[in-house]
Amino acid sequence: MKNTIAIILLFVIGTVFSQDDCKNYKENYIPKNLKDAIEYLNCEWSESDKTEFKNKEESDAVTELHFRTGMGIRNSWELWKGKNRISKFFKSKGIYHPDDMSSLILTSLHRDLNNKPIDLDGQISVYKEYWNELKNKKKSLKQEFKELEIGTVVQVAFSGSWRYDGTDTTTLHSYLYTADDSSDFECLIEGKVIEKIKEKKRYNLTIEITNCDSCEYKNPVFNQKEVEIGKNLVVDMVYEKVIIK
Repeated sequence: MKNTIAIILLFVIGTVFSQDDCKNYKENYIPKNLKDAIEYLNCEWSESDKTEFKNKEESDAVTELHFRTGMGIRNSWELWKGKNRISKFFKSKGIYHPDDMSSLILTSLHRDLNNKPIDLDGQISVYKEYWNELKNKKKSLKQEFKELEIGTVVQVAFSGSWRYDGTDTTTLHSYLYTADDSSDFECLIEGKVIEKIKEKKRYNLTIEITNCDSCEYKNPVFNQKEVEIGKNLVVDMVYEKVIIK
């Protein structure tokens, strides 16, 4: 029986893996560090899948797999628990979020396949800068959230990923997309604020959706709920890009 991660990768990208030329990995094997992860994935992926991944632009290749192969890595390698060797490896370098860990792994694999320097320190600096900016953003949001009135019309900017579950839907997200200009996002959802809830470090808005015309995606879904006119959308101003009209 294939181990868990191999099964997930098989279903999400149609890969048939082979270990003919690889060392024997135990079932449910979890790599111990980045180098080990690259070797493991190099072994598990078929040559055709490695070639397809390699030949795409780095950012496109990694983004496309974030909610598929990346999810398999995060779940099967128990990155959410944060207690095993590979989690501790990344934490020792100042990387704490599983999304960041899986993206670093995929980016490093892409560079390795293209014989480019992995530059782990350079990659890590980008994530640290992001979290520092987010920390500063939380401070500035306190007053903005306080002054935002019920009934205010806002737009929420999203990007999207095709959802692999057999349905014709698109998962909306903005967590990894920090573009300054809302025009860089493919989906703008408009609505009026009907509720504000401050919970610890979160600034949650409930928005009644009034317009989806500026969303390029068919059947968009956010947080596992359908996004359409008349329904409510709950967003956190810390992580979602909210534009006050």
